[in-house]
Amino acid sequence: MKESRPSDTALAASVIRAVHQLIDRRPLILEDPISPRLLATETLDAIRKDPGRYQTPPAKGLRSHVVLRSRYAEDLLQKGAAAGVTQFVNIGAGFDTFAFRQPPWANRLRVVEVDHPASQKAKQEYFSNRGFVAPENTRFVPVDLEKERLSAALSDTDVSRRSSTFFACLGVLAYLRRTTVRSIFEDIAAWSRGTTFVAAFAPRRANAESAVAERAAERGEPWISYFGQDEIEELFTTSGFSTFGFLSPAAAADSYYGDRTDLPAPNQTRLCWGVV
Repeated sequence: MKESRPSDTALAASVIRAVHQLIDRRPLILEDPISPRLLATETLDAIRKDPGRYQTPPAKGLRSHVVLRSRYAEDLLQKGAAAGVTQFVNIGAGFDTFAFRQPPWANRLRVVEVDHPASQKAKQEYFSNRGFVAPENTRFVPVDLEKERLSAALSDTDVSRRSSTFFACLGVLAYLRRTTVRSIFEDIAAWSRGTTFVAAFAPRRANAESAVAERAAERGEPWISYFGQDEIEELFTTSGFSTFGFLSPAAAADSYYGDRTDLPAPNQTRLCWGVV
């Protein structure tokens, strides 16, 4: 992305989450009542009047991935909070709404959003203009991860390395250089024992240049890093995580899709987790 402008794909993901709230079958995979409230009235009307526009196979596949990754991470975060996690660091938070719709179990967490300065400034203005005020337990850390390490950015905040922490990075790794991705894994692995990291990655496949990647490139935000599952395993192992795993398509289908026919379960592995 260009240094002076916010991420277009971050706003696009917000619209996708809103569409899920408006046209998909209940129960939803991700309950996010704030997302529709971020959209202009004319945009909401357009979605409701022409839902078929969002029912093509590519649109449903992308929407399924966007809502699944957030739901999966939030489920693991809830389990972590019950086990003693006190900090949640959302890397590349974009226009994610979790901090503004916190369930009761999250109120005792320190919620930290890390993002590119231009994107973070745009988000704060966007949410403020729509009447949303960040809860007192929320922090915003602006950082260009291609220029500054995650650990350095967090060192200037009240985030404690000694506290049990949950990190999530759900829509960013594909846009970063592989050396930057490795530095993120290494910095998180240096955190306290029991720290958890959940991430979404672009799988390395012959047809990896999907329509989604092409649209991102057209917006000036090309995907530049793809990973095979073995490469993700290598990142976890060499960075120092004690254990790691993946959300397989079968496990995702069993846990989140049941008899759904409106959204497709994933057909490839895109989500991983590791514990320090």
